[in-house]
Amino acid sequence: MTSELMADWQSRTINNIRTRRAVTSDWEALRGRYDRAFGGVKTHDFEAWKQQFRLEDIAVVEDVTEAGDPRIVGTAAIIRTTVTAPGGAQLTVAACAQGMVATTHQKRGIYAKVQAELMAIAMETEADVFAAMPGPGGSYAYVGVTTHTRHLCIDRGRAKLRASDADSGRVRESLYSDSMAELRGVYARWQRATPGALDRAESWWPSSLDPRAFVLTHPDGYVVYELAGDAVHVRDFCALTVPAHRELLRCLLGQGEYARILLDTAVDDPTPLLLEDARAAAVTGVDAGLSTWILNLPKAIGAREFRGDFHGVIEVADPWRLSAGTYALDIAGGRGHWTAAEGAAADVRIGPLELTTAYFGTHSIGELERAGRVRSLTAGAADTLDRAFAATRKPFNTTPF
Repeated sequence: MTSELMADWQSRTINNIRTRRAVTSDWEALRGRYDRAFGGVKTHDFEAWKQQFRLEDIAVVEDVTEAGDPRIVGTAAIIRTTVTAPGGAQLTVAACAQGMVATTHQKRGIYAKVQAELMAIAMETEADVFAAMPGPGGSYAYVGVTTHTRHLCIDRGRAKLRASDADSGRVRESLYSDSMAELRGVYARWQRATPGALDRAESWWPSSLDPRAFVLTHPDGYVVYELAGDAVHVRDFCALTVPAHRELLRCLLGQGEYARILLDTAVDDPTPLLLEDARAAAVTGVDAGLSTWILNLPKAIGAREFRGDFHGVIEVADPWRLSAGTYALDIAGGRGHWTAAEGAAADVRIGPLELTTAYFGTHSIGELERAGRVRSLTAGAADTLDRAFAATRKPFNTTPF
């Protein structure tokens, strides 16, 4: 599967610019590029951080103006991982990471060539999903928002837990460096239960969080946090049960020398509802997190759990021609089947970004229809599709890349 847009980007010739895949000797130059673009790699263990990449999955752009002295002026990489679909199935992911072009070489079409090379790599990996996390300086028009992150600031002095059953006493204190194996096991269970959550390779743990961070563990959850200024900064949090969530939160509220707890959650996370006064957990912002494009729709639809039946034809209006066409969608008993239906009259028209965001439950078909981004071509068809795609919880991802 390819796209006219990607093929055009890939075929463009830029004077004295060469695109290739990385080799081992590139790491020093790549790290220099990361330093200039991002202020350095945000890692506590660079050697562990490198392990998440395969060299053949890193695109490198060189300026070869000076013979015998090529200079890397752009790069991006694919990380191979998995993401949880609604219902718990795992889809393979090609995640776009570390994308940059040197300030001396911007506005020449170089990043378009990098993106085309990354899509080629994604196709080589046979990934079900292409993923990105656009930074503050840019966005990708061909991926749909898949997760949102809600930022909470809890007033520790004001916040009190609602009356409930007595705590189990199963929370334990630890240091991050001493508890990584235990955290990996809990996270793996949480990730499989959370739509939109990415898997974490073993190398992620030593490279991504400060080994000096404090940890609270529960058999069904954990918190990784740091103390700075007047605040408890939660760096990683997951809870599989209400008791685990409540008991971990109680311990955070016990940090009597600190005024605030800063915590990132899913938009439907119950933390405020665990408090006597939900206003003690102020929402300071909501950001888009993971963005994706479903590449393998037959597999993705077959893997997802649905909440209602639907039998009709979907027209995917894809300007990039990766998934454009008409498709029969049959959903019954919570399971779906997606097959080509060339020439069939469509009941619903939807774009690939909208289909992706509805698939993961980020936005409903109804929301998208009210925004003019989904069109019902047969009376009531979008309403029926909306009920089929209804999600039991909002997707959430806590693994940046």
